[in-house]
Amino acid sequence: MGSSWKPAAITDTADQKWYKPIISLNADQSGNRDVYKAFRFSRGLLGAYFRFLASHEYRMLRKVEHLDFTPDQVRRPSDAAPTIHYRLIEGRPVKEIAAGKGVPDNFFSQLFTDVKTLHQHGVAHMDLGNSGNILVSGRGDPAIIDFGSAIPLSWLPTPLQGWACRKDILGVLKLWHRFDSESMPLFLVHYYQSNYRKNIYTPRRFLKALRRWVTGGADKEGLSGLTTVISVFFGLLVLVSFT
Repeated sequence: MGSSWKPAAITDTADQKWYKPIISLNADQSGNRDVYKAFRFSRGLLGAYFRFLASHEYRMLRKVEHLDFTPDQVRRPSDAAPTIHYRLIEGRPVKEIAAGKGVPDNFFSQLFTDVKTLHQHGVAHMDLGNSGNILVSGRGDPAIIDFGSAIPLSWLPTPLQGWACRKDILGVLKLWHRFDSESMPLFLVHYYQSNYRKNIYTPRRFLKALRRWVTGGADKEGLSGLTTVISVFFGLLVLVSFT
């Protein structure tokens, strides 16, 4: 009571894929705002899959919600629904800030430190190279969102823990090099240039490459639905492999 759910600018549902979550904002009478993240299906095999995704992100956020740079006040209204809630971090994507006046001083060095702190608390984000997952808060500090791909480092054997941490660090360096390369220390430039490789091992990129090979490079819109289903199937296999 006393609050109203409104579609958020974060998500435009008009052309949104069916497997993407719907993001809305809840504003209460005091002006406090929460993010409401819900998948479209709650029944059957897809419902079970999306409930797993919501439950997984909820657990990852709960592990790190006490940190200054992650969403907090995380909760789930029901284990039977593929939804999660958390407090909105007021900020804008780093890409938007960089296209305007530029990122604040020491922004990426602070983000670099924050990611190491994230790892010390046992979580690897696994998608930090996506600029949409990094916000510039109202105070000019970094904030990390969208923990749907995150994994607990305790799930991984020691060699894979190192790989996951390096993946996160290289994601930060990718954005640093892209948006504020002048402030990047030379040794990190060398590390980034020596170690960063564009990830071609995602189901989506694999399927794009396969489609180009099958069609001879033609863009076949009729395959998009099948591609989506197969992508979700591959994604499910990847997630199940970590359980």
